[in-house]
Amino acid sequence: MSVEDTERLFSQAVEKYSDMVTGLCLVRLGNRQDAEDCYQNVFLKLYKNRRLLENDGEHLKAWLIRVAINECKNHYRFRSRHQTESLESVTSFYEDEHDRSLISRVMELPPLYREVIYLHYYTGYSVKELSCLLKVTQNTVKSRLKRGRDMLKELLSEEDRL
Repeated sequence: MSVEDTERLFSQAVEKYSDMVTGLCLVRLGNRQDAEDCYQNVFLKLYKNRRLLENDGEHLKAWLIRVAINECKNHYRFRSRHQTESLESVTSFYEDEHDRSLISRVMELPPLYREVIYLHYYTGYSVKELSCLLKVTQNTVKSRLKRGRDMLKELLSEEDRL
């Protein structure tokens, strides 16, 4: 593959998947600067592994999500020793007021539930696909989705009561 082809495919991949990777990093980390660092590391790794650009879209998408999750884990270890930003910086990523309100509630969930809720509802992954991506059983994914939805429902009903 020529250099021009590689750069064109890389640019297309960044354009196509940047929102997904950014959103996943924001949901996982809850800190815009850390999410941006993670995002850059993910696409730097993609550039270093240019051969992946020749794969079909679903393989590349799954690879990007897996790398983003691993990068977030690495950043989380670092972040656990440093102060983070407030949720307002995460919610500012979404333009619509309803979306900002909803994502702020999703961000209040524990990380395990927050992650599956985001990947299932915001990026459209099925339970089976999430099972493979997160390396857990399908029943674990279903349990996390159910518990996350229940917690989210409670958070949203609390908001209505205020």
